Amino acid sequence: MEMMTYETSDQHKRVRDAKNKSSNGRELSRVFSEDYDAEEILILDPRGPRVNLWNKIFLAACLISLFVDPLFFYLPVVKKEKCIDMSLGLEVSLTIIRTLVDAFYIIQIYVRFQTAYIAPSSRVSGRGELIIDSSKIASNYMSRDFWFDLVAALPLPQVYS
Repeated sequence: MEMMTYETSDQHKRVRDAKNKSSNGRELSRVFSEDYDAEEILILDPRGPRVNLWNKIFLAACLISLFVDPLFFYLPVVKKEKCIDMSLGLEVSLTIIRTLVDAFYIIQIYVRFQTAYIAPSSRVSGRGELIIDSSKIASNYMSRDFWFDLVAALPLPQVYS
């Protein structure tokens, strides 16, 4: 009798493990749907640790940008022999810092194209349905936030200084 219980329990464990793993042995995230293996490209989980880490790094880059941009107004300096001159050292250092921050904005655009989203129609009940189809992700991002991110990535302070 105990042997039968063990086999049933072992069989139940194998079925449960098979539900949590894909066909190639990877463990599925708790929010990804069953058709996870249908996608060949990397789709990021919006609640996953990679996206959370990237969001923290991107927030730091945004704060640096917020504090660097007003410094472009301090490039002109007044000198005795000239009425107004440009501070070359400050200009070079600000341009380098702002260009590095703009690179983070470009990476953010790429990450947003690779990050799944929760369907608005399914947010009413429970966790919602996670959309992992890359074409749906791209069309959703293009229709909402892409243009704002693109304008933010343009090197306007470097061009106008």
